[in-house]
Amino acid sequence: MGLSIFGIIVIVTGMAALYASYRGVVYGLVVYSLFGSALALQLGGVGVMPAQLFLAFFALRAFNFVGGKRLGDGFALDKPGFWLLANCLWGVMGAIVIPRLLRGSTLVFPVDRSGGGSDQLLLQPLGPVSGNLSQAVYCISDVVVYCCMYAFLKYRGAYRTLASAIFLLTFLDVLAGVIDIASHAVGIDVLSYVKTAQFSMLTGDELDGLVRISGTFPETSAFAGFTLPLVVFCLNLWVVGYRPRLAGALAIAAGILVLLSTSGTAYVGLGGYLIVMLFSRPGIVAAAAVARKQRMWVIVACAAVLGTLYVILFLPAVANAVTGFFDSTVMNKADSSSGVERMSWNTQGVTNFLDTYGIGVGLGSIRASSFLIVVLANLGVVGVICYGTFVARSLLAPVPTHYPLAERAVCYASRHSMIAALICASSSAGVFELGPYFYVLAAAAGALSLRAQRRVARRQGWIARGVHE
Repeated sequence: MGLSIFGIIVIVTGMAALYASYRGVVYGLVVYSLFGSALALQLGGVGVMPAQLFLAFFALRAFNFVGGKRLGDGFALDKPGFWLLANCLWGVMGAIVIPRLLRGSTLVFPVDRSGGGSDQLLLQPLGPVSGNLSQAVYCISDVVVYCCMYAFLKYRGAYRTLASAIFLLTFLDVLAGVIDIASHAVGIDVLSYVKTAQFSMLTGDELDGLVRISGTFPETSAFAGFTLPLVVFCLNLWVVGYRPRLAGALAIAAGILVLLSTSGTAYVGLGGYLIVMLFSRPGIVAAAAVARKQRMWVIVACAAVLGTLYVILFLPAVANAVTGFFDSTVMNKADSSSGVERMSWNTQGVTNFLDTYGIGVGLGSIRASSFLIVVLANLGVVGVICYGTFVARSLLAPVPTHYPLAERAVCYASRHSMIAALICASSSAGVFELGPYFYVLAAAAGALSLRAQRRVARRQGWIARGVHE
């Protein structure tokens, strides 16, 4: 067991948050999710990230604040959380039982850090690995994040608090990206001090003369997969008119970094999400959002056409460089050695699903290069049904109209941010864990009740009152 400086900081801030408003733990969990490659605590072969360590204080504050009964409200049969809990139970049971029950029945690309970094790149017979333990722990942690955040969101002002926390997270993420670019220019890796986990750090690289931005994450695709949902969250708040100046400025700043990141994940995710946004209906939140969305598309289309014509006519060298850059990051990505390797992971994942007759090989047993294949191969048919139902019920339920703008706007933006995260994960995610930020969004997406508002009893010594008064 080893406690790092990050662990000390998390424990100190967590202890302070226990004696402050619940808003403190919401800010803490959201902000600590930025440090996805920092090690807070080492427990044997399992590394605990700052957000996972802070989750202990987050859960304790939630239990003290709302009580055990209200923590279970998010898992009612008519709630999306029921399906998340069912998926977790199946996943944890599968992580323990299936690799032992089906030992050697199929070959897998394992998630195993105990045997050295190169072993995970080789096919091995199915069996228990360290990934079963770590992914099971992360799966349980995600359920805890969801139920605690769901309980907090039943109190007045919680949605505004969450929006402010994500604004802060976006600002810090943008700042980290700018520092990454600046430090590369001067030849000093400033952010190496926040990258202490046992990951393969692919930082400081260039592609066609552009630095591959990784921010606080181990590689560019992880940075892009984290930043794009933040862009989408802020963009949709701007569209519906909730704190539009701040949301718009953060969306532009983070969006520029996504475009400059040189990540194929970013471009595939952005292209996929723009199709979703084209058919979105922000008018269900605010009537003025329809006109604002139309103006945005007109401005973006005109700027894109004029910019493209200018570059082609007057800067042909730049046009050739951009074309070559796009080919290398998106069009020819599948033909690269990395693309071939990742495609073999996905192919083997489908083979594992078929070899186990749809049961799956157990949570954490294999890696892939698509979240869809990860769920299919690790959790099988049961996992696909449970997790798919959880996502569908979180995203497709009508947004209630009897809540104030803040609640409806954050709920709507959270749903779109979830969609962007899932698009990115479907193109590059190697394991089931999507991070605590995703499940904070999921709670916000599904916490608004279709029933009329009701009050929550006042707590002694605390001023948090009814649900969305």
